[in-house]
Amino acid sequence: MFFIISLAVIGGKKGLKSIITLIITGFVVIKVLIPLIIQGFNPTLVSSLVCIFVIVVNLLIISGKNEKTLAAIIGTSGGVLIAGIIAVFSNFIIRVNGLTDEEMQSIIYTAQNANFDFSGLLFAGIIMGALGAVMDVSMSIASSIKEIGSAKPDMTVKELIKSGMNVGKDIMGTMANTLILAYAGGAMYIMIMVSAYSYSTSISTAIDQDIIAAEILKALAGSIGLVFAVPITAVVSAILVKSYSNKKG
Repeated sequence: MFFIISLAVIGGKKGLKSIITLIITGFVVIKVLIPLIIQGFNPTLVSSLVCIFVIVVNLLIISGKNEKTLAAIIGTSGGVLIAGIIAVFSNFIIRVNGLTDEEMQSIIYTAQNANFDFSGLLFAGIIMGALGAVMDVSMSIASSIKEIGSAKPDMTVKELIKSGMNVGKDIMGTMANTLILAYAGGAMYIMIMVSAYSYSTSISTAIDQDIIAAEILKALAGSIGLVFAVPITAVVSAILVKSYSNKKG
């Protein structure tokens, strides 16, 4: 409650919009995503559709209907889906699910489905985990390009893309760290396991453990998706801003 009040008081109108988006996101995840996965729907497909819905609704509420929002939606969707594709492709090779036998048995019992798609569940966790950071990066770049385009309407698309990429490069490093640290914070017990395990064996052997490899895959896939969101957003935003400027002129 203190968090909501602080967000509303300090953030003002934007803070209230943020509260609305948080409520929508929480509702969709708890009341739509999780029940559909438990009922046996494909986690990969369900999480992809839910993420796209969350991206579109949240960005429209926060920034309204304009070229900046459209660019951020495309950039975020592209980055998140790339993260998911990398995760699926990588998991096709290494085949991990990131769960212990006890956790898998509990999920099978809860879902009443012996054919539960655990790899799909890993995919869902990766794109949901990457969503917030990628959305932040995409909106920052789209907003910067729109402001630059408004201040200097004579700039070309190429120049706007270059400016957007410069902004993206500055954001990229810190947001990649934010994403990895978020995964690390949520998997502190696994890092302790790696450290303890490495006393009796090599680091490479510790990484080969299913649950450890899954966490590394989450962090890498999410970070790569974030990196790709930068050029996608920069290109799309520059084209849309310049197109809108030409129509307005």
